[in-house]
Amino acid sequence: MPFAPRFSITPRMASNLMEIARANTLVEHLPLPANILKELQRESRVQTVLLSTKLEGNRLSEAQKRTALYARTRSAAEQEVSNLYKAMEYLEECEERGLPVTEELIKRVHAIIRVIPGGRRPRLSEYRKEQNAVRDESTGRIVYLPPEWEDVPRLMEDLVAWINHPAASELPVPIQAGIFLYQFLTIHPYLDGNGRTGRALATYLMRRGGLGLKRLFVLETYYDRNLAAYYANLQMGLHHNYYFGRHDADLTPWLDFFLQGVGEVFLEAAKVVEAKSQEFVSVEPDLLRHLDGVQRTVFAHLALRSSTATTTDLRRLTGLADRTVREKTKRWIEEGFLVPADPRAERIRTVRLADKYERLAQEVRAEVERYKRLLI
Repeated sequence: MPFAPRFSITPRMASNLMEIARANTLVEHLPLPANILKELQRESRVQTVLLSTKLEGNRLSEAQKRTALYARTRSAAEQEVSNLYKAMEYLEECEERGLPVTEELIKRVHAIIRVIPGGRRPRLSEYRKEQNAVRDESTGRIVYLPPEWEDVPRLMEDLVAWINHPAASELPVPIQAGIFLYQFLTIHPYLDGNGRTGRALATYLMRRGGLGLKRLFVLETYYDRNLAAYYANLQMGLHHNYYFGRHDADLTPWLDFFLQGVGEVFLEAAKVVEAKSQEFVSVEPDLLRHLDGVQRTVFAHLALRSSTATTTDLRRLTGLADRTVREKTKRWIEEGFLVPADPRAERIRTVRLADKYERLAQEVRAEVERYKRLLI
């Protein structure tokens, strides 16, 4: 029977969906220098790794985990940290390429995450070939008995078919991600690494679905603060055996918890970005504020490296095609951003900043440290 999740959208879920959308819109439109955004994104990636491994019982301190990200020789605990960081980087590459969630992508992500004592790392991780159980660490009691391994391939195939079906795409993105995470953890397709893999893929689905929040949200923050509730809502009071009701559960309680978490971390991330943006805008000259990213690159070059630029220079700086560069140059001259270096030349081959931008460039040269964060 194909996977067909059952759930209802409660008023609180609807409210959280609106808050998530508002926070995402706010962040997407706030101005932020590229270097500051890049640093915030890197720290979000690190925080995801720190907290996701903590949820799985990794006992390394935060300092030890940060060191493990760059260590050359690693223990199993250190490898767990480093591998997850590499998986997050890989998923960012997949996001840029617009890749859908397929079984091959899932197996590739798990292969990166998987801790291997030695030997050659497989390109893809195959699903488990034996039964496993989730036990309470303190008592040894079984808290969850996942489906038998023979059923895993079919269940995973159904889950991937569902997430890529047009009907799923009509659902709000956070609900898609929440359902996917629940079902992935329920199937428990691997002996180890299911939590790290599932949460990474849920984050990927959010970003790929247009709710990326500039890669600045960390879902694990919410789970770390609400660890008991995280596991309780995954259980939802159901029988510990997958085949006794869990295969056809009403997912509303889990989704309500999941959306509450997404809403919280989105609002928290939006506040951080808003504060950084206000700090940035308060010192940003009005002339810079009206330049787009490509123009900022050109301005930085003309202000800090060379007083003139050829069309060849502009192609190299922007990575744009020759025709596009010529069209932009013509428009920038019309808008008063650039002027021909030789106003008598019949064909524009070299440009410089227009007078008002040249005056700003002189200020930049006089106070490089103050302005460079705004230009990189």
